[in-house]
Amino acid sequence: MEARARRAAAAVGLAAVVVAAIGVLYLRPWPAFAPGPKPAARSTMTQRLRPPTARPPIVQQVQFLSANLGWVVTGGPASASLSRTTDGGRHWQRQLDGVAGEGWMLSFFDARRGVVYGADRRGPVLWMTTDAGQHWTSTATPCQAPSFLVTFLDLDHGWCIAPGPGPLSMAVGPLPSGSQEIALYRTADGGVHWSPVLATDQSRPVSGGLGDDGQKAWIWFRDAQVGWIGQHNQGAGVVVYGTTDGGDHWNRQELDPPAGGWGSAVATLESVPQEMGGRSSPSMVVTVLDPGPGQGTFLIGGRYVYTWRSPTWTGPVPVPGGPFAVVDQVDQAHWFATSGTLVLETTDAGKNWREVGQVPDGWLVSRLAMVDRSNGWALVLSPVTRDPAVPPATGLARTVDGGRHWTLVSTPS
Repeated sequence: MEARARRAAAAVGLAAVVVAAIGVLYLRPWPAFAPGPKPAARSTMTQRLRPPTARPPIVQQVQFLSANLGWVVTGGPASASLSRTTDGGRHWQRQLDGVAGEGWMLSFFDARRGVVYGADRRGPVLWMTTDAGQHWTSTATPCQAPSFLVTFLDLDHGWCIAPGPGPLSMAVGPLPSGSQEIALYRTADGGVHWSPVLATDQSRPVSGGLGDDGQKAWIWFRDAQVGWIGQHNQGAGVVVYGTTDGGDHWNRQELDPPAGGWGSAVATLESVPQEMGGRSSPSMVVTVLDPGPGQGTFLIGGRYVYTWRSPTWTGPVPVPGGPFAVVDQVDQAHWFATSGTLVLETTDAGKNWREVGQVPDGWLVSRLAMVDRSNGWALVLSPVTRDPAVPPATGLARTVDGGRHWTLVSTPS
């Protein structure tokens, strides 16, 4: 069901929040590594909540493997922690403590094995577990990069893109940089050793086929040989680089535009790919930025889904939902999306959508994770804030009936 008309009036009023959300979700630089105290462990119980007045720690990252099993990262620059639940969020077990929670990456392959890229008081670090987090091994890593530029295929094989010219350099603001020097690294022993694969600089803007155009937004591998790198772009257009030899060589691919073109787009932003029914069918969402009502303001002009169908990316499929649309896919045909507080569903790969439910009042979905057709999780935020420097309150919501009803779950404190 389309509901654009009733949301159009709110789009301009939400422009500042949209730009702020873009900065958090897409373009936040790697935060400074500052030490902080470890908060005390504490279990929590499921309950219905309203947007809090005394704010709990900010939920930064989530990964769920089932209706009951998942992990969250809470905290901020000075103090952050990883917690695990095995009972759908009724209780939480703290497993790791560090700093700079905005920059953590979670990659759990099953209930026992996982990789966490984050930061402790010494700097960037890789944590690995093979026993569900009861024990962790930590390895300092020389590849200092934003979390969305680090990916692991399994406990051994990983890749990392360090932006240049400095290892912590990132563009700041709602628009990506026009170009960005990068260095690509690879590990085959769980991050103990990293091998430089290629690098660009001012004298060599293209290395191994990989160019410094745009701002690199994600890296993702289907197996040890086949992978992709995406990027945010100034102006219109969607670009993906592909490799079939583990990253030694790359081919630049410009993906098809929408049927009506990109319109007045000033930038396109790409999300980290999702897996649909296994790593053979990744998909990504592209967000289009249009000029806003005032100088230096921008509005989200649309979102589109691209899906890998060997030998190419197919799409784009438009997604309804206005400025705060979020998409997740159960399989190649069954997708969910949010439109403000509404939850939408399609069973024909985006050709037709219908409303199925609504998240709790006062909250908007910033991340959606449907683990199957019935069970799912949503990272939600409350955009109402008097001080633009204060981040929105966050929460975690759960559905067990395909998005029809949602219950707010207490997060670790």
